[in-house]
Amino acid sequence: MMRMIWATLLILSQAAWAGETMFGYLYTTDTEPAGHWEYEQVHTLRTGKAQGEYTALDLRNEFEYGVTDALQASVYLNSSYIKTHDSYDMEDVSMPVGDKNAFNIDGVSFEVIYRLLSPYKDGIGLAFYVEPEVSVRDHMSGMNRIERALEMRVILQKNFFDDKLILGANFMTEPEWEMDEMGMTQKELWAELTFGATYRVAEKWYVGIEARNHMEFVDMNLGNQEHSAYFVGPSVHYGSQDFWAQFTVLPQVWGWPRDLGQGPDGREITSSYAHLGQHEKLEVRFKFGIPF
Repeated sequence: MMRMIWATLLILSQAAWAGETMFGYLYTTDTEPAGHWEYEQVHTLRTGKAQGEYTALDLRNEFEYGVTDALQASVYLNSSYIKTHDSYDMEDVSMPVGDKNAFNIDGVSFEVIYRLLSPYKDGIGLAFYVEPEVSVRDHMSGMNRIERALEMRVILQKNFFDDKLILGANFMTEPEWEMDEMGMTQKELWAELTFGATYRVAEKWYVGIEARNHMEFVDMNLGNQEHSAYFVGPSVHYGSQDFWAQFTVLPQVWGWPRDLGQGPDGREITSSYAHLGQHEKLEVRFKFGIPF
């Protein structure tokens, strides 16, 4: 009898968590149940440069499908809105970018997550993530540019206190090939470490913290690191049977290089604490999902 009760509780626990995103940036090992769909939308606001005005909103529309209870496949439509004034080119700060105020469709990407271990059955969660992407526009600068990328993640998850406390970690690498309007190709390697912890403070509500370190390597050479940026901030999650929502605020707390060179007007582009070339002072992410 007790075994049946524990088995029932385990199934209910997994059903409540399946496919639900508990963090803004961190991925967990939870996937959609076999045969189930979910629509998910992700809005990421990025703002704050060393000079001028820069505001970008990255938009992702996603459909997820549970191929099996351990295998999830997704497709994304990626778009972005960029508004700039008196700012600088992120690749070459001596070049002006002009004023921009435009919304664009950037490209599509596909995602596959395979869970090898479950935190509910095996004590720890382990999953592998692959996302090929093709873009026709740089979502950071808004410039026309063919980009091909392959994002790969190792996902770890550990739950405590009857799933009230959730800890997670991701290691991401993303080789990227860019071709500009002149036909020139540039190779880059992005890497990222992401950590998070969230705790159930009330029914349907979780409050936590996320931290990420993003790095870029020129020509995919680990000995040629271009920049590093650290972000830390709070995360809030609400989940019900009909929908879930996630809100995360990540200010950049440290980064390098801070001195980027002279801008278009001859002034030095610099920051006292952050890297404001490929990144911004603040990122805010809102996500929501509807299962069906």
